[in-house]
Amino acid sequence: MQVPTLEQHLDLVRKYDELLARITKLEAAQPEWLREEEAQRLTGLSQPTLARERKKPDTLLVFKTAGGLRYLRSSVEAFNEARMLRKGHASPLTLTSISGH
Repeated sequence: MQVPTLEQHLDLVRKYDELLARITKLEAAQPEWLREEEAQRLTGLSQPTLARERKKPDTLLVFKTAGGLRYLRSSVEAFNEARMLRKGHASPLTLTSISGH
């Protein structure tokens, strides 16, 4: 394995920072509330299965029905992560976990 030069390391850090800024900007532009179809797509669940999950007393899914059924994006993400952990999959890698920032 070749050890990067200081210049290569600094270039990688700069690229990492640029990517992190772009990701942060894209995440901020995402809607806070998701339509049911989008929640289904993100979870990979059918409408009936998503409805059953929503009705469980210990569900992580936060939803509202005023103005149409909507799911809070952060709760869908938490639901997916918890489901992965229950299935024995490793937690998804994040850029911050890779860099140690």
